[in-house]
Amino acid sequence: MNNKNTEKLRIEAREKHISGKTKEAIMLLTQAICADPSATLVALDMAQIFLDIGEFEQAQNLFNKLPESAQKSATGVSISSQLSFVKLAQNTAGTDILQVQVAKNPTDYQAHFDLAICFFAQHDIEKGMQNLFFIQTNKADFKQGAAKEMIVLACNMLAVNNKEASKKYRHQLANLVSE
Repeated sequence: MNNKNTEKLRIEAREKHISGKTKEAIMLLTQAICADPSATLVALDMAQIFLDIGEFEQAQNLFNKLPESAQKSATGVSISSQLSFVKLAQNTAGTDILQVQVAKNPTDYQAHFDLAICFFAQHDIEKGMQNLFFIQTNKADFKQGAAKEMIVLACNMLAVNNKEASKKYRHQLANLVSE
């Protein structure tokens, strides 16, 4: 199969996944990978789908097999960041417990920070950013500016697939920092 056919399958798979037909998308990407094992964009798309459906181990295993050039590409960095959030979230108390902690003690900045990580791991960027901006607004020096660093990391991750959201959050951060 030539590159054109592989790219066609990749685009069709992306459309299927977006429209909720993830199994069909996986089948198309599998077909594309079998036809052209060197197609790293196909493998990156497959890793992203695995992340989207909560198959973190499969996503990590596939990502680890990719050449360094693919891992360091914009999409690769985005996937790597998402995988990092999943790993970090596993070391927290979990979303439910953290939400209770934050409700009981709104100035528990560590709980807000951990909750942001959990939300990012669940692809709920908006809620994650709300928690980080809460910290940045009320205690910018928390853990030597960890909220600001995490906001920048999230913006970099978003820049690949959602440039508008990335721009919005960068602007919001710039306004906060300049106050």
